[in-house]
Amino acid sequence: MKEFFPRRGLPNVIQKLENGETVTIVYFGGSNTRSKGYRVMTADWLRGQYPHADIRSVNAGIDGTGSDLGCARLETDVLRHQPDLVFVEFVGNDGGVPESKARIEGIVRQIHKHSRFTDILFVYTVKERDLTSFQSGQYQKGARMQEEVADYYGIPSIHLGVAVSQLVLEGKLIFTLRADVSIPGAVIFTHDSIHPTIPEGHQIYTDTITRSFEKIRELRDHVGKVEHHLPQDPLVPANPWEYATMLPLDSLTHFSAGWSYMTPDDFPLVREYEWLFPGLWRAVDPGETITVEFEGTHIGLFDIGGPDSGRLKVTVDEGEPFLIDRFTSYNDHNRNQYVYLPELPNGKHTVRFEIDHKKTDKAAVFEASGNERGMEHVRQHPAWYDHTVIQLGKLLLVQPPL
Repeated sequence: MKEFFPRRGLPNVIQKLENGETVTIVYFGGSNTRSKGYRVMTADWLRGQYPHADIRSVNAGIDGTGSDLGCARLETDVLRHQPDLVFVEFVGNDGGVPESKARIEGIVRQIHKHSRFTDILFVYTVKERDLTSFQSGQYQKGARMQEEVADYYGIPSIHLGVAVSQLVLEGKLIFTLRADVSIPGAVIFTHDSIHPTIPEGHQIYTDTITRSFEKIRELRDHVGKVEHHLPQDPLVPANPWEYATMLPLDSLTHFSAGWSYMTPDDFPLVREYEWLFPGLWRAVDPGETITVEFEGTHIGLFDIGGPDSGRLKVTVDEGEPFLIDRFTSYNDHNRNQYVYLPELPNGKHTVRFEIDHKKTDKAAVFEASGNERGMEHVRQHPAWYDHTVIQLGKLLLVQPPL
C-alpha cells in the first residue's frame, strides 16, 4: 500500500519556503491535530529545513470535531490567517459517514474560493479498529471517500496508517497498551487505541509526513506560482457545504427572558473555553426558549455540555416537536460539542429550541455506553447531574444560494 499520493503537490508553499519568505501553515482537524504531536513536530522540522523562512504555525484543531463543524468554522479558524498551506485531518472523527465526502469537498472549495494559491494537504490518521483493513490491503472507509475529493481537486494526501500497520506486522510496535503498563524496548503507539503517544507515536506520524514532503519537493517542476483549479461543478452534486458558516447566537436569534450572556469575567467555565467562544448564552430552567429565523439547508448549535446539561425540544416550521439531548455519554466532565438538525429544503425556516421539562436518565446514558467512570461519578455527585442547563456558544448554518 502506498502512503503518499503527490497529485499536484504543494507548489506555492514550497516556493515561498525556498525563497525564505513568511509562510503561514494552518493545522486543521481534531484532537490529534490539537495535541502537541505531529503539528508541532512537522513545523519544527520545516524550520530546520528552511532556516531563512519565517514559518508561522496556527493550531486550528478542536477535540472531538469533524468536517461538518470544520466547514462552518473555516472562516473563523483558518481563512482569516491567510494560510499558505492547510493540513486537513478529519478522517478519525468523521468515522466514515457518507456525508464526509461532501463536507470535505466543502472545505476544499471554501479554501480555494478564498485563494486559488493556498496549498492543501490531506492527512489520514489511523485507529486500532482500522488495522484489519490496512492488513488486508484496504485504506479505511473515510480515507477512501476523501481520496475521491483529493483526486478531483489534485490534492496530495498522506496515509499515516500504512507505516503504523507495517510496524505492527513486524512486531516493532504495540498499537495500544495501558499507560500504567510498560514493556522494555517496545514502542507503544497509543494508550486509548486512538491518540498516539507523545513523542513516540506522533514521531511515526511525523516521519511519514516529512518523508512525503521530501518527495513532494523532489517532484516539483519549478514552474513558479500555481493557481489551483476550482471546477465550477462540485464532485458531490448540489453540495451545500461550501456555504457553511458559524455566527454569534444573537445575530439571528430571539431569546426568552431566562437567558444570560456570560463572559469570562462572569463565569469560570467561560474562561476555560474562551479560546473557542467569547461568551456563552446560558439558561437553566425548563421552558426557556430560543427562536432562530434563517435561510438555508442546515442549522446547528456549537455548545458546552457537562454533568448539568439538559435536553432541547425542537420545533421546525411549526412541525412535530422532537428532542435533541445535550447530555451525552461523554459528559462526566465539561466539554465542547455540537449538533446539527437533519437537513432541510433550501429556503426560509423558523426553528424553536425549548429546554425540556423532563430530565435525562444520565446514569442510564453512561451505563448504555459502558462509561464506568461516568456511572461512578453520578453516584458520587448526584446533585451535579440534577439540572437542565443549556450553554450555547455559536450558531452553525449552511446557506447555499436560493
